This record gives sequence, structure tokens and C-alpha cells, in this order.
Amino acid sequence: MDVSASWRLCSCFLTSHQHHALVFAEFQRLIIHLINFLSLRYNQPQQPPQDPRMTRMLSILITAGIAAAGSHYGVDGRPSPVNTAADIQYTSTASADVAAAAATAKTLSPVSNVKGKAFNRIVQIYLETTAYENAVADPNCQALIKRGILLSNLYGVAAPSQPNYVAPASGDHFGTNSDSFLLVDRNVSTVVDLLEDRGISWGEYNEGLPYTGFEGFEYANPVEGDYARKHNLLARFDSVTLDPDRRAKLKNLTLFYDDLRRRRLPQWVFVTPNLYNNGHDTNISVSCNWTRSFVEPLLRNSGFDDGATLVYVTWQANGQYPTARNHVAGILLGSAVPRSLAGTVDDAYYNHYSELSSVEANWGLHTLGRWDVGANVWRLVGRRTGDGIRAWSAGIAGDGFAHYYWNQSYGGVFGSAQNTSHLYVAPNLGILGGYCRTVLPAIARLWHGSTLPSYYRDIIEVPDALHPPEGYGVPVGLEPAEPITTPIRAYPV
Repeated sequence: MDVSASWRLCSCFLTSHQHHALVFAEFQRLIIHLINFLSLRYNQPQQPPQDPRMTRMLSILITAGIAAAGSHYGVDGRPSPVNTAADIQYTSTASADVAAAAATAKTLSPVSNVKGKAFNRIVQIYLETTAYENAVADPNCQALIKRGILLSNLYGVAAPSQPNYVAPASGDHFGTNSDSFLLVDRNVSTVVDLLEDRGISWGEYNEGLPYTGFEGFEYANPVEGDYARKHNLLARFDSVTLDPDRRAKLKNLTLFYDDLRRRRLPQWVFVTPNLYNNGHDTNISVSCNWTRSFVEPLLRNSGFDDGATLVYVTWQANGQYPTARNHVAGILLGSAVPRSLAGTVDDAYYNHYSELSSVEANWGLHTLGRWDVGANVWRLVGRRTGDGIRAWSAGIAGDGFAHYYWNQSYGGVFGSAQNTSHLYVAPNLGILGGYCRTVLPAIARLWHGSTLPSYYRDIIEVPDALHPPEGYGVPVGLEPAEPITTPIRAYPV
């Protein structure tokens, strides 16, 4: 950490918040003096502090100065611990705080009817870390496979759990290699932006969530089972949680049944079971039993399935780090799957970005300009949209398919490795997806002129820690970092 990094922090802040210039100027000078002192004291001018006393001193000063100025930015795009009122407003797990927040929590259930080419509604269910072989061997999951299509060549994108939720929401995992309390900058767009651009309703349903919009790290729910934020797809994105109407769609799973009864289910649905039912605290037998008992009644419910509903069940990661490739199972079922395809296998290469690309193709959405652009669209969808399956190219990847593991995160803004880039990556604004799907115009306007690096291409060969993007390499075999339970936010500079 150096003086120039601190200056960039301050300059970025002042550009967006000129009315705080006087307050922040004083804070800037104070930070520079402190960094000069600590750099000499610890002789680590290019690395974040490791001594806990140094970290605490910086955290206190940065938090105090930024709180006074009204916002907070990470130095050089690196994560910075924060603890402001805005961050803890919806995170407390104290009984009185939960009760008070639940009494006033805004909850929305918008509906829409935008026809898709392969499905009109998609329900995505993510289960806890399980190897492909174990998932397909379970009797309850076998029963679901017989009703649909097994994706036999599907891979997670990194490890541990959290990067495999960051990625399908935003098109990258940004180096995430922990289950820490992350807050992703609001300039990072998600699938929500794409859906809303086309007027498609969406909603999340999280089992054990104490109330709509809860943003805490975890919650021990004595009635519904324990909830973990790392499994909540959208709760880590500022572009979602800082918008009251969007936050109002991050709901408890009990509200799924309320919305179903009232015929208020959205067209894009993400379901997260609690830590018991998703297999995190139990095993594959429990998670497959829960999934079957959840899905099969829905498929018989006319209020749920309008004749073009797709249910997607998958496991976020393999869990055999670091010895095995991140091979997981995926199941497509529902009325959007023709009866002739029930019990069949699709062996094309997919990853968690394929979920994004398939949704984009189905509704003719724009793209995020990240790894969603090149990801193979599910064959079921591609048959209706014209998107073909691309085979792995060792020439593009620089290595054969069997040598890619995707069981460790490459570097990035939320990574813990020291000697790698910790900058955000800008979307590729000129990239074209299948059938010339372009980057969302709002994203293009937001990121126009950005000087941040960008490594996205229209390819299926996405990087891993063994084959990282240039400048984002990490030591191979680096264990996932221990989770930090207090909010960590990083902003582009």
C-alpha cells in the first residue's frame, strides 16, 4: 500500500462527491501521513498490511474518515473492511432487530408475461458441494434425471462456494476465493439488469432468511433451518441491495408458496435451500430428497407450470479440492423439456456461465460483456434460438480440456493472494454474443472510457488458476481463504 494508492482512493471519491471535498481533504492528508509511517515501520510498501495492529489502525482510520465523508472506497480497488450504518442496517441477528426489521421490510412480487423461445419461466436450484458421481448415483436425483435432461459435462468455475454464486449472477467471480462477507460495487451489473431491461419479473427465495432483504452473514433460524449469505445469489451485489425495490425481491422461501398460491411467481426464480436441506450440514441423500420433494409437486401444479416452465437443478461445486476437476451435475426438467428428451444426456461442455447465456438467448436479452458472452447455451435452448454448441479448442485455451480444473480461483479484486492484480475488470463493451447479442447499453454507458483491464472474449475456454488471465495469476494449490464475517467492499478506481 503506497501514497499513490491512497491518492487514487481520494481522487476517485472526490470525483463523485465534490460536496465532501473539504472533509475528505483532511482525511486524505491524514491517511498519507499514516501510510508513510507504516510503510517505513513495516517495510512493505507494495503489500496490504499483515500485522493485525496495523490492519486495525488502518481500518479504524479509513472507516472513520469515510463515514465522515459519507461513503467508502477501497484503495486501488482492493477490498477494504467497513462498518458503517449503511452496511449494518439489515445485517443484525439480534432478536429485537430482526423483529423490528421484519415488521417493516418491503416485499414485492411483480409479475410479467414475456414469452421466451424455449421457456417462459425458469426456476434455478443450487445445492451444496457434491461430486458429479455422487449426485447422479442418488436414487432421488436419479428420479429427477429420468424426467429430464442430465448435463453430464458441467463444471463449476472456482472454489469454495461463493465464487460459484458470484459468477452466474455477474459473469465473473472477480477472484473470489473465500466465503467472506463481500459487497460488490454497484457498477458491476448482474442478470437483474438484463431482465429488467426487457421487463421480465424476477425473484429470489432463500430458506431460513429471517425477513425480506436481510443482508447478514448468516442466521440461525430455529424454525426453518439455518441460512448462509454465501448461498444467496444476489445479496452481495450493491446494484441490487442498495435499490429498495430490488432488495424487496430477496425473499424467504415461504413466500414462494404465497406467490404460487396468488399466481404471483416471477418468470426468473432462484431458490436456495437452508444449510440442512442443501446438503451443506448433511449429505447428498438429504439434499436430493429435499429437491425431489420440492420439485415434483410443482410440476403437477398448473399454477406453477404453464406449459413452458424449466427447472434447473445443479450443485455449485465438486468439493474435492484440489485433487479433482470441478465436475458437477446439472438437471433440466419441467414442461419446457419435450417428453422425447426425458431421461437423455447432454454431454456438451457447460459451466455456471451457461446458465446466464441460456437465459440471455431464451429471451433475446443483452449481455453483461463478461464470460456470459461466450458460454455454451444449453442445447435445449439453442435448438430454439439457433445457438450452436462449440467444442473446446486447445489452440484458444493453450491447453487441452482435461488440464483445466476450475477448482481454484484465479486472482482478482476479492482474492487473497498477494502478488497478483486486485483491480476490478471492465466488461468488454465491443464483444458480440450469439446472434449478435450486444452488451446492455446501460453497461456500455457506465463503463465507457474505463481504464481498468478487461480480459473477456467470445470463447467457451474460460480461465482457471492453472491458466489465469494475464496479470491475475495466483500460487497453484492456494487454499481458499478463511471467511471474514464483517462487510468487505471494493470500488473501482
